[in-house]
Amino acid sequence: MVIAKCGCEFSTNQSLVDKVRELAAQDKQMSNPALIDCECGKQIEMTTLVYKCPHCKMTYAVTPCSADDHNFIVKAGIDY
Repeated sequence: MVIAKCGCEFSTNQSLVDKVRELAAQDKQMSNPALIDCECGKQIEMTTLVYKCPHCKMTYAVTPCSADDHNFIVKAGIDY
């Protein structure tokens, strides 16, 4: 179970990404971009609510209500 800061619950990380895309918010800019140490060993800067690592294509996401707290960022899988 994945829980967003606002209390929204998602069954999987992928369902969180699906909800952000359903809201058409995937390209919304984060007010405070996140530095992420990706599984591929590169450090990336997540600037939008749904973001793919340019090196390995791992998809990261966060809900609009949770974007100010980087602890709520989830991994959804390669090219998700």
